[in-house]
Amino acid sequence: HDGTVQLYGNLSLPVAHQEPSSEISCSQQIPAIVIIQGSGPIDRDGNAPSMRLKLNTSNRFAEHMLKRPDDRCMAVLSYDKRGVGKSTEEDDQNLYYRTGMMDLVRDAVEAVRFLSSHPRIDKSKIVLLGHSEGAIILPLICREVATAALDPIFGCIFYSGFGENLENALLLQRETILADVQKEKGLKGWLLQTLITEKRISEQHEDLMKKVNSDDRPDFIST
Repeated sequence: HDGTVQLYGNLSLPVAHQEPSSEISCSQQIPAIVIIQGSGPIDRDGNAPSMRLKLNTSNRFAEHMLKRPDDRCMAVLSYDKRGVGKSTEEDDQNLYYRTGMMDLVRDAVEAVRFLSSHPRIDKSKIVLLGHSEGAIILPLICREVATAALDPIFGCIFYSGFGENLENALLLQRETILADVQKEKGLKGWLLQTLITEKRISEQHEDLMKKVNSDDRPDFIST
C-alpha cells in the first residue's frame, strides 16, 4: 500500500519446520523472491483475465520453489498489478490505463517494504524476478529501494528483458509480428493481414519513438 492504491497478492511460504536430513530450518527467517510482472493487465498468477490469457506462470513458479530440495527454503510474493484482479478501485475504472512506469516501480518498492517487515522473511535476502517489462524496470526499482531506506536488493533475475537498445528491440519486435501475421491462413489470416500492416506498425513505432525522445532523459534498458 503506497498511500494511494492498495495492492493484493499472494505470499507463498514453506511450512515452518526443519527437514530431518537438512541443517536448513524453514522456521528461521528465509529469503524471498518478488515477481515483477511483464506488460499488460497481468494478475498475481501471471494471467491476463481481460485478454482471456491463462498461463499461470507466477503461481506455477511459486509452487515449484516451494517443492524445494531439502537445502532450500524460499518464499515467493506475486501481486495483481494496479487496476487488475483485486487491485482495483470501484470509482476508478481506468486505474490500469492511468498507471505509469514510476507507479509500477513504486508498487514494487512497496512489495519489498511489505516483505521486509514480515517476521518470516530475511529482509537482507530479497530477490527481484522481472519478466519483460518487469525486467526493464529492475534497475529503477533497486535505486528506489535504496532511497526508501530499505535494505539493498540481494539480487535480480532478468527474464526476457532487453539486451540491446530500445530502437533495435522494437525493430525486432515489428519484424517478428509481421512474419507471424503472414503465416496465418484463412479468415483469421486475412483479418490480421488487413489490420496489422507494415505501414501501420511503422507509424505506431514512429509515434512511440517521438514520445520516448521528447526529453533529454536516458532510456532505461536492462542488460
